[in-house]
Amino acid sequence: MHNTLFWPNDAKLIEIENTTVPFYGYMQDGKHVIGFDTSSCVPPEPMINAMIALEKLTDETIQIVMINHRSPVGLLAKVGNFYDIVIEDLGDSKQKLTFSYKAGESEKADLSKKNCAG
Repeated sequence: MHNTLFWPNDAKLIEIENTTVPFYGYMQDGKHVIGFDTSSCVPPEPMINAMIALEKLTDETIQIVMINHRSPVGLLAKVGNFYDIVIEDLGDSKQKLTFSYKAGESEKADLSKKNCAG
């Protein structure tokens, strides 16, 4: 069973290697969405999981949804220029970040270093 607060009822648990939280896949508005919740994690887990997820964001038909306990400042500084990112405040000290492919930019993101520099 999954947290229906964030994921639709038809979301399926998917296995993504080297992640530390469950990942879910579902279709929304014609896009394949890969979602995960790191709101109860401590650094560097949110960054690691997000960087692994972003490796799956290879074209316009995919979106990544991250639920986090606050704005992941280090992640946004590292990849913010390479993706379209919509941030929604969910209340209860949680944020939903939706990452979308940005043609001509997403390919340039260096996702090899999965932790914060600071």
